[in-house]
Amino acid sequence: MLVKNDTISREEFHLYPTQGLLNDPNGLVYFKGKYHVFFQWNPKACNHKYKEWGHFVSKDLITWERVETALKPSLAEDAAGIYSGTAFVKDDRLYVFYTGNVRDEAGHSVASHQMWAVSDDGFNFTKLGQLFPHPEGFTKDVRDPMVWQGQNGHFFMILGARPDNNIGDIIVYESTDFENWQFRGSLITGELAEVRGYMLECPDLIEVDGKQVLMFSPQGLAPDKINHRYENIHNTGYVVGHFDEKTAHFTPETPFAEVDHGFEFYAPQTLNAPDGRRIMWGWAGMMTPERESKVPTISEENWVHVLSLPRVLHVTDDNKLIQAPIAELVQQKSVKPEDVSGVGAYALHTHADWTINFGDDLTLSRQENRLTMMRKQWESDQYESREVTGNLDEVLLVVDKDIIEVYTDNDQLTLTARYF
Repeated sequence: MLVKNDTISREEFHLYPTQGLLNDPNGLVYFKGKYHVFFQWNPKACNHKYKEWGHFVSKDLITWERVETALKPSLAEDAAGIYSGTAFVKDDRLYVFYTGNVRDEAGHSVASHQMWAVSDDGFNFTKLGQLFPHPEGFTKDVRDPMVWQGQNGHFFMILGARPDNNIGDIIVYESTDFENWQFRGSLITGELAEVRGYMLECPDLIEVDGKQVLMFSPQGLAPDKINHRYENIHNTGYVVGHFDEKTAHFTPETPFAEVDHGFEFYAPQTLNAPDGRRIMWGWAGMMTPERESKVPTISEENWVHVLSLPRVLHVTDDNKLIQAPIAELVQQKSVKPEDVSGVGAYALHTHADWTINFGDDLTLSRQENRLTMMRKQWESDQYESREVTGNLDEVLLVVDKDIIEVYTDNDQLTLTARYF
């Protein structure tokens, strides 16, 4: 079984909650011989009114163990939820940074606070309180801290933010001692105006193959149906560029490109594995509230959403992000398109066109260099599609019980979709 201490296996490849709602992966880290995947979890209901950090651990990325919740609301600053954040190892201790959420009596979110906690074993955490006051000029929507140490030895933190002018931003703090943080302003002043929306969530600034990659999730982008972009309610993308530690400014060198071209992928995070791989998980669940409330697993088993497969990242010489599922989890089988059936990982190698039906719920169709994913909306029985173009002679399909991930165009194109 994927999760060895579960009594029921709900998915073969994708991490899932036992009950309630799972969303963003958080605090991904390798610490003291174990991979830790924390995640946003509401064990009380299949909605977003409460959050704590659920926790999976693994020694090998193949078999996972579900362990006790790592962080629960307990302070005035995080009374309504332990929102997304990151992990950082320093002096053989695991520090986690998160956003504490506060709601009023009517249940409306009214404040957010940047918080931190520490653990010596990766399982038991001591909260250290609020890091700094809320920045001026921003709405309550400042969240999702991500921390790293620069080449100059200083520590940097970036956060997704919604300024008072409702133009999404990513802001930067800097610290020389890991405790006192100075506000440095916008990470992307004057940059990326066309993909700011009103809010930028879940920023992640990482190094892959010696190149700096900034990933983030804009909210409020208008769909571009002509070019098949930004067609989900919210989207996740990346740019390759350069972060200047002196100015604390990131200069993009590539256009914004979506990380995944399917239906649900959102809010990814990454970790550095001990073998040097940069591995990413995302949330396979970003959808409208109306659609989310009708996901069949809610009425059938009182749970909703999964994490994506762990994906190894690389960047090509021409600055394209490529993704592939980790080899140890997914054992590929080379088949003809007509032989794809049931749960498994199927590698297709053909120049010919093909169509694969997954019941009445999902169809994949290749026509020359165009791949179309057609899905029936479970809440309305209407059909919707996603389309990509590229070199489709090699396609990897990872099919789980109710989710599919597609990798093609030399792993430069991925599509993720739940289907029921």
